[in-house]
Amino acid sequence: PDGTAPIAEFNDVFDPAGDPQAAMLGMMRYPNFVTEEWSHVLTWDLFVGRWIWLDGLRRNIFTPHSVLLCNLIGPPGLLLHWATCLVTGKGIVSNETLDEEEEEE
Repeated sequence: PDGTAPIAEFNDVFDPAGDPQAAMLGMMRYPNFVTEEWSHVLTWDLFVGRWIWLDGLRRNIFTPHSVLLCNLIGPPGLLLHWATCLVTGKGIVSNETLDEEEEEE
């Protein structure tokens, strides 16, 4: 009861007409929200950021800006990595790329 944030308060986080930052700060009063948010952020930062870095190493793509943005605000870092892949002519990673690497081994 006390640990779950009310849905109405959670909706305020996504209301552009209101004050999303104040709503997010208000959500931090709820221990369950803080626990969920931190686990979500750490998962994104660690796993997606690592995937971006490893993809850059494997395909020789510059990634520091994408990894930094991923660690700061999450999903836009992945979008920036994909944009970097397209701009450099490497394309977005696909199953074909993974299959070709397996054949080379």
